[in-house]
Amino acid sequence: MPIKPENRVRYPENWPEISAAARDRAGNKCEQCGLKNGAQVIRGGGKDLGTFMLYDGDGEVYDENDGRYLGLCKGSEYEVRRASVVVLTTAHLDHQPEHCEDDNLRVLCQLHHLRYDAQHHAETARATRRSRKAIGDLFEAQ
Repeated sequence: MPIKPENRVRYPENWPEISAAARDRAGNKCEQCGLKNGAQVIRGGGKDLGTFMLYDGDGEVYDENDGRYLGLCKGSEYEVRRASVVVLTTAHLDHQPEHCEDDNLRVLCQLHHLRYDAQHHAETARATRRSRKAIGDLFEAQ
């Protein structure tokens, strides 16, 4: 995930090397679903929600959550939600950028990193909205 400018100081100077080492350790694949960095995928929708096919694959369908092979499907029968290119990211399991030990880092595709961080993002967004309301209330009281 892109690093927010206000959080950049929380990352060590050698973060690019740390992240690259984590990707090497993971075999340049998402540790959740097994997709390789740069893979072109077609994500399923409708009846095929929660699945993906490789763009250059032979109609093989995989589970979006864990990468399990589910079977074959004709391309014309597969309900497409969207196509994307896999970008691997390095997630901090405790959401603390300063904590860069291997056991706190997990290499994830953008889909799984966003899912992993969803609750944390919701909490920080809620706190941000609340703090803005508090400032607004102070101005209204004058």
